[in-house]
Amino acid sequence: MLPLTTINFLLYFSLAWATNICLNFLYVIKRYSPKTLNFDMPIDGGLKYKGDRLIGESTTIIGLILCLIISIILYFITSNFMWGIIPLLVYVGHLLGSFIKRRMHKKGGEFVPFIDHGDYMVTTGFVFVLLNYISINFALLSITLTYILHPIACFIAFKFKLRENPY
Repeated sequence: MLPLTTINFLLYFSLAWATNICLNFLYVIKRYSPKTLNFDMPIDGGLKYKGDRLIGESTTIIGLILCLIISIILYFITSNFMWGIIPLLVYVGHLLGSFIKRRMHKKGGEFVPFIDHGDYMVTTGFVFVLLNYISINFALLSITLTYILHPIACFIAFKFKLRENPY
């Protein structure tokens, strides 16, 4: 089990956050350069489940490819499989969050507490705890910090016109 040291925590936390920021940056690129939409498509391909989209527009193939590339780079830099799967777990967290939102009949731009600000950290923490790589305290600390800092980061990004909504 990875000990809860400052270095380990900062590495774990920053890898998850950096991946999330990269995925959000894809949104910014598409927002300010609509031609890039021609090269990306939702991972669900427009499929519907009980009348609603299966996943939605924001979880895309380019996002998955980006997370795969980041995972491979991290694995080769750290030689640690666990650090390398963080980007994929972040993506899976977004995928699950989007799936849950669609089952709640929410659209992509609608805010859903606890899903929109932390799905990626909850998923990553859950899997790492199940694999006995981090302790529950380690996961809870990262999730709590995410739920405090993520809304602030979103608000700042909104003020800089990088997001359509402050949440």
